Parts: sequence; C-alpha cells; structure tokens
Amino acid sequence: MITVKKRFSFLALLLVVILALGGTVLAQPTMTTQVAGVDKYGNLTLDLLTQALLDAGFEFGDLIQVEIAGTVFQAPFVTAYSDVDVGSLLVRGPGGAGTANVMLAINMGNFADTYGVQEGDAVALTLAEKGTYLGEWLIRQLQRTNERADYPSDEVFANFREVTTGQMGKGIYYRSSSPVNNELGRAAYADALMKAAGIKTVINLADGPEELASYFAQPDFNSPYYKELYDQGRVILLNMGVDFRSADFQAKLKEGLEFLMAHEGPYLIHCTEGKDRAGFVSALLEALVGSSVEEIKDDYMCSFTNYYGVEYGSEQYEKIAESNVLASLRDIAGLPAGASLEGVDLSAAAEAYLAGIGLSPEQIELLKAKLMADAK
Repeated sequence: MITVKKRFSFLALLLVVILALGGTVLAQPTMTTQVAGVDKYGNLTLDLLTQALLDAGFEFGDLIQVEIAGTVFQAPFVTAYSDVDVGSLLVRGPGGAGTANVMLAINMGNFADTYGVQEGDAVALTLAEKGTYLGEWLIRQLQRTNERADYPSDEVFANFREVTTGQMGKGIYYRSSSPVNNELGRAAYADALMKAAGIKTVINLADGPEELASYFAQPDFNSPYYKELYDQGRVILLNMGVDFRSADFQAKLKEGLEFLMAHEGPYLIHCTEGKDRAGFVSALLEALVGSSVEEIKDDYMCSFTNYYGVEYGSEQYEKIAESNVLASLRDIAGLPAGASLEGVDLSAAAEAYLAGIGLSPEQIELLKAKLMADAK
C-alpha cells in the first residue's frame, strides 16, 4: 500500500538507506532534481530524464521514496498513469522512453494542488524497495497502435459506441474518442461515426476554446460535422481536469449536464481517448438509469478491449476494472476503498451524487427522462 506522511525536517533529502550484506555496505541510490513544469492536470514534469534514473539503478516496478515540498511518500516507478489504481501516486517514466522526463502524478488526480507544489521546487528520489511493484506493473502493461489497419472496424479504432445499459434509451447516448483532436489519428473516423449516428449534442470534457481553435487550424483537420455542430452552438467545451473529486471537475460536470438537458439528443460525450473522463461520466449516467455493476464495468472495459485488446474476463481485465471503474462507483456511492458493491442501489447513489454537485431534484428527473427516452 502506498503511504504518505509529513516530515518536519529537510534532512530526509540526505537520507541514505544502508544495507549490510555479507559485510558489504551498499547505499540505495538517491537523485536530486527540481520541478521543471506543471501541466493543466497538475502532473509534475521533473528536470530529470528517465534514463538518468535507469542508469542510477532504478527499474520499473521498484518502489521509490519521494520528498517534495515538505512531504515524503513512496510510490511505484511505472510507465503510465493506469499502472496504478485511481487516486494513487506514481513516479512515471512516460512510455518507458529514456529520453522522456520523469513525472510525478496522481492517477486521475491533481498532484500540484494536493501537495502545494510549484515549478522550481526541489525533489529527491531514493530507491526504497527493489521490484516490490514489478508483478503489478507487468500485469497492467498495455500496448496499442494508432494505425487504423491494426483494428477490426472504425468503431473499435475510434472507441465509438452507443451506451445501451440499464434503461438507457435506444440511440440516445454515445461515447467516443475525440472527433476533433487528431493527436491519436482517430478524429476523422469518430466524426464520420457521430454523423452516421445522428448526434445532435456534444459534451467535450477535455478541451477549451483555445484547444478547439488549434484543432480547426491543423492541416490534417477533417472533422466537418463536429465543426458544423459547434458553429450551431450544440457543442459545450468543459476543459476538465482529471481529478473526479475536485470542486472544479464537479462544477464543470454540472454545467455539462445542464447543457445536455437543454438540448436534444442523440448525445455524444467524449474526452481525448474516451476512456477516463468519459468513462467516469458514463458510469455515473449509466448508474442513474438503473444499470448493474456488471453492465457498467463491461461498458467501461470495452475501451481497454478496443485500444489494447485486453481479454474479457482475464486477470488483467479484472485488475483494471477493480482499480478504475469499480473504484469510481464506490466514490459515487460514498463507500470506502475495496467495499463490496453487492446490493448497492446505484441509481439512488447517482442521484445523491448529482444532488451533491448542485443539481435540483427537478433537474435530476429531467436528466433521467432525457437519457431514458429513445432517440427520435
């Protein structure tokens, strides 16, 4: 289990763990650096290349002790945010590439806000335990390509699908990777699919006006239907972070759902991959319309099957679901980590969650009616 604790002295920066093995004294490696940048999600980029950590004897799957801004914690050295549970700390070597800068982050959380960190703050990384997280890291390794030819259909490639769980209306609610941000090479496919589905209203969780303008200006821009809807005022840009628990996320979610209620379906909700932010919002709305835990779980995991070929029912499948969507359902229901979801009234929990972010009882009933009505 990852633990975080406050220290009262900066002396821990100089702490060296000594191992006595057969009379030989070995020092655990320590690297000191500083925060080079903070992104819009609160993830920290350090002034330290991943290769420098690897050269110093750190390996993926090791547990690293980090001291920053007067706080000491231990977190695994991994390659992707999804290598740890939602809400967990990580030391990231992005993609395993030695030329990438090391990052400190919270999976689906805001590290900088949580710990009061700023650019320029000092950081010390010390090897705490060798290989402690290796087995967990290996089971979470996910590989994908951005080549259409590697996928069986446009829908799978674009992670585009109708949500049909519970009492969701027919043809009313869809989710997708971004139909406008082409960094994954999927935008034109998602745009064509949303047009074919007759999408009338779009909730864009990921972008703000500046990002959208930059996509429109790209030479490879090929999402005419999305732009048409945007020009008609049928796209809302929420520019959300990834911390589901933050007041900012919840305020923007309220705004997005009010936009949905004020417009006609079919609806599309997307972020960048259509996997994390869209996954949380979809789980919430599916719960609202009476979907079961298994239905919500399988719809969420369809993104991992689409992108990474994760096998249904495999140990990897169950591990990813447990640490992501099931953890989110517990948050929605106000349950502690690891609590059983058996017998939980997810619809009532979703209503309580929506009331907690500021929707009135009348708005919640209208939202349910919108989602449970078949598309015209």
